[in-house]
Amino acid sequence: MKTLSKVGLETGELTDEELLFIDTAIVESARPALRAREVFEIEPLPNAGLRTVRKYAETDMSQAFISMDGDTITLDRTALSATDVSVPVISKDFEVNWRDIIASRYGGMSLDVEMGRNAARQVAEEENKLCMTGEYTGWRALGIEGLATATNRNTEASAGAWPANVITDINDAIAELEADGFTSGPYVLIGRVDWVRKLDAAVANTTQTYKSFLLQNGILSAVYADDSLYASDGGTDNAIVCVPGKENFSLKVGQDITTYRYPKETMNTLFRVFEVVTPVIKRPTSICEITGLT
Repeated sequence: MKTLSKVGLETGELTDEELLFIDTAIVESARPALRAREVFEIEPLPNAGLRTVRKYAETDMSQAFISMDGDTITLDRTALSATDVSVPVISKDFEVNWRDIIASRYGGMSLDVEMGRNAARQVAEEENKLCMTGEYTGWRALGIEGLATATNRNTEASAGAWPANVITDINDAIAELEADGFTSGPYVLIGRVDWVRKLDAAVANTTQTYKSFLLQNGILSAVYADDSLYASDGGTDNAIVCVPGKENFSLKVGQDITTYRYPKETMNTLFRVFEVVTPVIKRPTSICEITGLT
């Protein structure tokens, strides 16, 4: 009598090489999409178990004193306002069918990892939104604040009609930052793709675009286009001028983007792409939101 042989469970188990292939595809998809990290410096947390992190919003000391003898005491302290910020898990799941594993193994095809790539992009997009905007009307995010929703950030109403008035708007935003002591920059602009695209128009009577004018004349050090930026009411008519630096705002990372897997009783393998991160806005006055763009 012919004995039964086990089929599927062993052959459907992913090898180390296949797992590496999936992990590599996920990282390659996620990294370019993590655009907020071009603006936010990363500060590691001790571990992924921390559920909250304490931030201290700073209020500057009084101004320095000028005298001939230097004998006037001007001692005071930087006021620190403590707030606990939630440290969430951002995650997205996908499944690899065991038959797809067998087909790739014996059919001479690469393992289809498009669902893994897509899951990685979804995680990256949520991180960007958390950093660039934070919780806004229509999108809940545990009350976490980003650049566009930071309490006590500066705001400046747009003169409208971009790109004609973009230089005026940015200079007005920089003046707000300078008034709060951010006099040396570097100043960066963050806007949604459609608004930033308007900066490719030529400045009247010149061969420069608005973008090249702002960058080459040292008004801005960088321009970022990201559709993760929203206004606090969920609108899309805003832009941000800010001064990056971990002393102003940073991204706390308890666990960088990675994968977890576990086999199901169906012989398929479930994967979770996840990370543990939160933006922390320490000096909201380093941010100026330009509102009401037209």
